[in-house]
Amino acid sequence: MINTLNESGLHKALKSFYAVQFSAQEEVQAGPWICDLIQEDGSVIEIQNKNVSALRKKILGLLAQGRHVTVVHPIVIQKTIETRDQDGNVVSQRKSPKKESLYSALREFTGIADILLKKNFSLLLPEIETLEKRIQTQRPEQSKNGRRRFKKPWQKTGKELLAIKKERLLDKKKDWLSLLPQEILQENKKSGAPFSAADIKKIFLLQGNEAAAEGGGLVLWLFTKMGLVKRLEGQKRPYLYQLA
Repeated sequence: MINTLNESGLHKALKSFYAVQFSAQEEVQAGPWICDLIQEDGSVIEIQNKNVSALRKKILGLLAQGRHVTVVHPIVIQKTIETRDQDGNVVSQRKSPKKESLYSALREFTGIADILLKKNFSLLLPEIETLEKRIQTQRPEQSKNGRRRFKKPWQKTGKELLAIKKERLLDKKKDWLSLLPQEILQENKKSGAPFSAADIKKIFLLQGNEAAAEGGGLVLWLFTKMGLVKRLEGQKRPYLYQLA
């Protein structure tokens, strides 16, 4: 078992699932890197639950080898929190109010913006439901990674995959541009009319898509770095953009 000592239950479950889906082998050496999955044709699938930017050097190295690289980044659309006592008895189980979306997940890709449209690179974003397991402690404690602002009377013991609801593949320019409202795309192509983050937010709110509305500014920042849109020169806020 190579490179699995600190592997989470969620990561392991996703790796096993995609190993079957892509008929791939797990934990295979490719140059200096151990890859989560490698298909028969040499294509690589990396499962990265968070901190996608940490894969930057590895992605570039694998692409330089002539491999196709797919990064799988799960989006937790529903999390159930289960708390047990010291004897293992379930004392509570509830749905977390925090939900991720495709648009909130975009923040994970800011560190690899220049890679997202490279030949032979793809992002696969499964929307998943998870179970977060906790165990009660005798007194409030700091989290093991030290990130808590306040101590809590419990510790996380693991995270499990409950379901994969649907998947979205971002591979080509058209896949990324589909994250903008179609009204914006059509009008810009037709008349060259510029648009702003406020325009995007307004349309998404009218559509009832609050998650997309909140992520409009991040989409434009990321798309500018990717070369999909350009900000007009000499403009004060609100900044105006056009398709590149």
